[in-house]
Amino acid sequence: METREMRDRLETDSFDQVAEKILPVRDRLLALPAGMKAQAHDIRCKAGQPVAVCGGGGVLFLKEGGGLSRHMGAGLAVLSQAQLQELFLEICGRSVFTHEEQLRQGYISVQGCRVGVCGRVVTENGRVKALRDVSSLVFRIPRDCPGCGDRLFSSGADPCRGVLIAGEPGSGKTTLLRDIARSLSGGRFAPSRRLAVLDCREELSAGFDLGPCADVLLGCTKAQGLDMAIRTLSLEVVLCDVLAPEDLPAVRRSLFAGVGVIATVHGGEKDVYSRPLCRALLDTGAFESLVVLKGRASPGQIARIEPAGSRACRGSRAG
Repeated sequence: METREMRDRLETDSFDQVAEKILPVRDRLLALPAGMKAQAHDIRCKAGQPVAVCGGGGVLFLKEGGGLSRHMGAGLAVLSQAQLQELFLEICGRSVFTHEEQLRQGYISVQGCRVGVCGRVVTENGRVKALRDVSSLVFRIPRDCPGCGDRLFSSGADPCRGVLIAGEPGSGKTTLLRDIARSLSGGRFAPSRRLAVLDCREELSAGFDLGPCADVLLGCTKAQGLDMAIRTLSLEVVLCDVLAPEDLPAVRRSLFAGVGVIATVHGGEKDVYSRPLCRALLDTGAFESLVVLKGRASPGQIARIEPAGSRACRGSRAG
């Protein structure tokens, strides 16, 4: 059985793996106390501004001499534009060209860590063509929380009949999805299931053991990955993170193919039924259960689980 000490070590390891990539302040980040590392969600680097560590304790600023401060002022670790540009090149492996498709979507994936990138957006014919003049980098810290999905299985819901997981940014959607995948693949609550994991941003699976029956497709769009998986992998269920409006046709195709979908979508605990995308996804019939997360303050924790097919239920929630 996993102990609290083991969980703390895992959370600290995740922070350290990300901190190793932030060379200008790496040593100061690595020297932070374990408790501060364990509560961190992301590390934000902006040109001309202090490095910020954000998490359950709020926004804390890295001090030049080590440690964190809640207040702006002198003595904080500030990155220059030159340092930020050098850091950007480092995480790109000195080859920005190889990451152009990801950059058009506003991020870079590096060894299981998703780095949000901000700068000047260049558009062509209404579409994002490139991202230039990088001004800030946001390093998300991937978390693993074995057992956080147990409540779904004990609730009596059948994950292979479709589950939509709704939560606001930072509420632990990816963490929960990862744990569900591992339980299904390893046969933790029932015989092992054959599943495909569509890891479009290369953060759901990278560096984590998802078990023997989880086949991972990296870097593809959800539509591409779903069609490939249905044709070639003889799967029972597919998992994917953060659905968007353009994914609706792919979700419908999975329903027609008899493949269960477990996916996440942005939506807060109180407004999930008022969001057009959430309603459209539920109306596809591909999801038997809806899981709503508690929010940023309790990442990975489930607020409620309910049947997804009741129009009366959705209407009462929306009202």
